[in-house]
Parts: sequence; structure tokens; C-alpha cells
Amino acid sequence: MIETILAAALRFDERHLLAAAAVAVIAVVVTSARRPSRRCKHCRQLNREHAVFCAQCGQRLREK
Repeated sequence: MIETILAAALRFDERHLLAAAAVAVIAVVVTSARRPSRRCKHCRQLNREHAVFCAQCGQRLREK
């Protein structure tokens, strides 16, 4: 989704680029707020949404 928004932003001229970038940032914030964070607090590895242990270091992920 973000790639699509950024590709569309590149087709705009310079005066529309800032507005398209703002829309992309809002889209990232809104979509990331709906999903629980599965980033390991120990090694910062991004894990699958329903993971219990970190795929990188094996540390138990925080419960939500």
C-alpha cells in the first residue's frame, strides 16, 4: 500500500509532492496503529504479528 502511494507521489510535480508525502505519512500512522507491534524489545527485529518468540534472538515477545 505504501509503495503504491509513493509511486503515485512520484508522478506529481514538485508542488504536489509535499501533499502526497503527508498523505503517505498519515497512511502509515493509521495502518500501524491498528496492528499490534511485534518488534523485539531486545534486538529490535520485526516479527510476525502472532509471534510469541523473536525469530532473531529467541527472546519472548511482550504480551499485548
